[in-house]
Amino acid sequence: MKISIIIPVYNAANTIQRAISSVDTKQDYEIICINDGSTDESKQVLERLQKAYKNIRIINQENQGAAMSRNNALAYVTGDAFMFLDADDVFLPNSIDAMADYFQQDEHVDIVLGQIGRLNNGTWQSFYTHQPIQKFDKVNLAQCPEMMQSIGPGGKLFSATFKDLRFDEDVVFCEEHTFMIKAYKKARDVQLLPFIVYGYHEEKGSVTAQRADRFVNYMSDAIKVRHRVMDTLLLREERIYYSYRMDELIVSYLLQAYLTNNKKLTDSFLDVVTTYMHNMQEADYAGEAMFRIIKVVEQCGKNWNKSLYKKWQEALLNVGIGRPNYYRFQIEVLPKRVKFRGKLKLKQILKK
Repeated sequence: MKISIIIPVYNAANTIQRAISSVDTKQDYEIICINDGSTDESKQVLERLQKAYKNIRIINQENQGAAMSRNNALAYVTGDAFMFLDADDVFLPNSIDAMADYFQQDEHVDIVLGQIGRLNNGTWQSFYTHQPIQKFDKVNLAQCPEMMQSIGPGGKLFSATFKDLRFDEDVVFCEEHTFMIKAYKKARDVQLLPFIVYGYHEEKGSVTAQRADRFVNYMSDAIKVRHRVMDTLLLREERIYYSYRMDELIVSYLLQAYLTNNKKLTDSFLDVVTTYMHNMQEADYAGEAMFRIIKVVEQCGKNWNKSLYKKWQEALLNVGIGRPNYYRFQIEVLPKRVKFRGKLKLKQILKK
């Protein structure tokens, strides 16, 4: 069996050797490195590594972003299966061979899904806490929509028959969702593994701060991606779970990051949020996700006044959600706001 390993590389001179060195397998393999217009020494480091690892292929291109880099690399795949590795992440020892073994044991398995871990005091700990995907099992998307909890391409081995799938090149936020949902939908069986196969290194700066800086663009991207995924999913149960994954676990935390990093609540912010909520209603959505978004806006917003609240109240009425009058809102929300922020602080402490 031959495995193609795709690594998009952008200004990763300090980490790319660690990533490539983690490719530890007895299988035949190739490493396809897409140098995405790096302005540091990444190209030179890759060329040195190519002398030590004869199965490295380097493709140099102008900067086009991670999605286009992965798409371009897929055109070069010659293996029976392929995997993705970010240039600052690693495969854990023996993980590639373990995934390859499960892939080869059953011809109906099209994806092997392992766990992703992050370092905590020198120990790899699982990124996800959702029990339905933390076990040995063979499932499909209809049986286990919870596999959408693992929505990124890392930590998975894909059949080469999936190399015609593509990442969304017109967005930068959640650009992997359409690829992953189409892959899960296409897969006859997905082999779940309960152990960590992929190590995620948090060396990319403050993702929360980056998301807050690009808030408007990211919300626009989220709307596009959400439409595409909802059009792809067939079953209501799948669409409801994706709403939970996207709206509650991604978008609400994007809103939270924005409000944490910006002192003023503005008309334009409320416009962006209510536009997103209207778009949620164009397809199936999880009610809990809608109310999580409302809770974040109301309890993280720091400078509510009568004018802003009236606008918010009217916008929510348009999506069928009633809110109390301004004075009652102030009385009801303020105590909850303190409690909510206390929970956020506790969460941050527990994550460290």
